[in-house]
Amino acid sequence: MLKSLKSLSFKQIRQTLILLFCWTVVPLFLVEVLMIVLEPYLFKGLYQYDQDLGFKIRPYANGNNQFGFNDKDYPLEREAGKFRMLVVSDSFNWAGGQEGNYTALLENKFTEYYGIPQVEVINTGYPGTHTGEQLEMLKKFGLQYNPDLVVLGFFVGNDFIDADPNRKRIIVNDIYIDIDKREELVIFGYPIIGQSRLWLFIQQKYKIFQEAAKSQQALESVERLIASVSPQLLGQNANPPVEQSPGILSLETFLEVERNRLSFCENKSLNAGYWDKNINYVLKSISEMNRILKEKNIRFIVAIYPDEFQVNPQLFNQVVNEFELDPQDYEINCMQNILKQHLEAQNIAYIDLTERFKAEQQKQHLYLLQEPHWNSAGNQLAADILFENLRPKTDSYFQSLGRVNKGLKPNKKPRL
Repeated sequence: MLKSLKSLSFKQIRQTLILLFCWTVVPLFLVEVLMIVLEPYLFKGLYQYDQDLGFKIRPYANGNNQFGFNDKDYPLEREAGKFRMLVVSDSFNWAGGQEGNYTALLENKFTEYYGIPQVEVINTGYPGTHTGEQLEMLKKFGLQYNPDLVVLGFFVGNDFIDADPNRKRIIVNDIYIDIDKREELVIFGYPIIGQSRLWLFIQQKYKIFQEAAKSQQALESVERLIASVSPQLLGQNANPPVEQSPGILSLETFLEVERNRLSFCENKSLNAGYWDKNINYVLKSISEMNRILKEKNIRFIVAIYPDEFQVNPQLFNQVVNEFELDPQDYEINCMQNILKQHLEAQNIAYIDLTERFKAEQQKQHLYLLQEPHWNSAGNQLAADILFENLRPKTDSYFQSLGRVNKGLKPNKKPRL
């Protein structure tokens, strides 16, 4: 009798376990499979998986062009007599939208200067990328435009930090996932990752919800502050309130981002060679970009974009105080110094925006509130600086065509 009861109890336990497996594990497994197979149909956000690049921007999503760039479509074959430049960079090429981004403003300045649209400035930036990834993007898409000049926009805030030689940033169900490119597994064109897609999706949505709540609190706090200031005082203020954006971060998150970027400048870490792998990878990628362009007789210039903590002493002090750091432990312009030393050794031209941004920041805000990108004033200043430095090259080009006196000679001085 006892033996029969034990046998019955074992059967019941086994049946219960089988039922649990069928009602939990099997459905979850099927959800995972469906999220892989149906990804192209279920997830149609801004990004999509690309086996060569890791990810790319979905063509014509949110008004972008055929390659996913934040710009209109241009014919791949350049019109005879026009000068065409590409601006390769990261999310800085998206701030301000298609019309307010510095690349569009730069093209407008050339049109105003020459009186007719003879200089094309094509925005070929992908958010979330570093220089090595931008090199691959340039080879796959950018060079199809057959440019005369390529400008690499290098943002010192994270372009060194993010440049892990083995990183491959892929898109899984509209989510950034960083994997080791040496271990990538693709089956039938789908990337296979060692994590649950469903769990990643839930985590991402929860994180977005949390940050959105914090951002809303930050916006409400700023609005209350502005409302408390009298219109008369605002009219007398030479440094107006900081421009906001929908992408505002909570103050806590923003300061943490800036603290992580400042960590690259710590003398102890630099001297110990902590970042050498990243630095060498970036410099090698720039040299490779220069080599490829030189072989195609395309001119190359690197534009160096500063981080806000480098040009805004108030933010630097805020980060130092928040995390109890010693300012003497940091060389905040080390990224520019490392980059310029390499560029000069390789005889690669560059434009460093740091000093102009530092001077102008004393008069007006150049970055969005609690968001690492330029505001409208910052985009305009970047366009002005690039125009001043690039105009001699376009003038020289048109002079070589003998077209200076054929409608291309400026009839007024540009506003600098």
